[in-house]
Amino acid sequence: MKYLAHIFQPVPLDQLAFYSLLGSGAYIILLWSPNILGDHRDLWTQILICILPWLMLWLAYSWQVITEREHRPEIILMVSIIILGVVNTSLSGSGLKSVATMRTFLLTGVFALWASMFLVNDPRRRQMFDWFCAGALGVILPVEILLWSVWGNSGPGAFEVFVLHPIPLGTLIILLSAGPVRLIVSKNSTARLLGWLLVLLGGILIFLTHKRGAWLALAAMLAVWMLYLIRRRKYLVLSMLLVIALILPLQAQRRFARLDPNISRHVAILHRLELYNFALHIWKTHPFMGIGLRSFTHEKYLPDYHLHNQDLHEFPQTVAGLQTLDNMLLTGLVEFGTVMTLFYLGLAIFILTKYCRRLRSWPESSPLDWYRVLVLLGFAIHSLTYDSLLFPPVNWLFHVQVGIMAGYQASETAPG
Repeated sequence: MKYLAHIFQPVPLDQLAFYSLLGSGAYIILLWSPNILGDHRDLWTQILICILPWLMLWLAYSWQVITEREHRPEIILMVSIIILGVVNTSLSGSGLKSVATMRTFLLTGVFALWASMFLVNDPRRRQMFDWFCAGALGVILPVEILLWSVWGNSGPGAFEVFVLHPIPLGTLIILLSAGPVRLIVSKNSTARLLGWLLVLLGGILIFLTHKRGAWLALAAMLAVWMLYLIRRRKYLVLSMLLVIALILPLQAQRRFARLDPNISRHVAILHRLELYNFALHIWKTHPFMGIGLRSFTHEKYLPDYHLHNQDLHEFPQTVAGLQTLDNMLLTGLVEFGTVMTLFYLGLAIFILTKYCRRLRSWPESSPLDWYRVLVLLGFAIHSLTYDSLLFPPVNWLFHVQVGIMAGYQASETAPG
């Protein structure tokens, strides 16, 4: 298989694989939605588009795809997650429903991480990926803002063109934000202007969605970035973190105590709080392998569940209707199961830790390299408000960003 690389010269197979990764991403981000092309492509075509970069990876690297010593821990963990995903589906309360969601999660997530770990591993390709992100934002932002200006917040399809809901739209903007940041830090004045324009439009769109989770994620990213800028004053930073750690729980407790189930805008918050107890109730029945990803069987666990807040009389109907825990971590523990969730978190933490160590060991690392960590922070915080990884565009972007970290190698010749 490795001899095929010589046949396709002067374009190496790994370069073609990289372009196939970007092409697959363009489809998943911009065309996957049922509102665009999603309903006009058969299942096998969509599967081929998603898995093509990983298949091209085999043509370029042969058995090195699974035997590469440098990435052995990541590969072992990814293979384990794939196997656990198959087991989870087989044990699901509704296998036919779970298999479709698990297939999408693995193909647009874990396999994308695997491919990007090998394919986006040098400064030039990281730069091209960031340009790709800027281009995707250049399509998404004008379209969503234009449709909002025509339909308004309550109009049909407002903020639902690419990811079907305004909440994941905010996450999509955050995950794509490395694109405009790349343009802003460049030496070209036109590129910087374009970067700031994308940031402005992205901020406007997030504001128009009126979703608190996205605002909170952006606030956390900004706070951590400010701390990074003044990191030399470590005692001041530690003092600020300590004050925040003491104030936030007290303020949250006071606010929750004032919530009134008779006020409609408070009911949604109370339902989210009740979901923590309900998730624990379900988890106790299947603590290890989970109930199956998106098995839509949450209502089965309602008869023997006792409401923590007795005033939430509509909670059972809400659970049966929505079939979601509105929190990716809770979804992981309950639907994926503890074992698969721990393997998954172990993979993410291992990659992030190794990435940060490499950046610290290389004094010439750029602010953009550190900004990628902020992107994941914003994603993690926003994921506490909905099931982020079950939206293919968000899932693909997150895993490719993690894959870039896994394949990162410091270079003194990084392009601007």
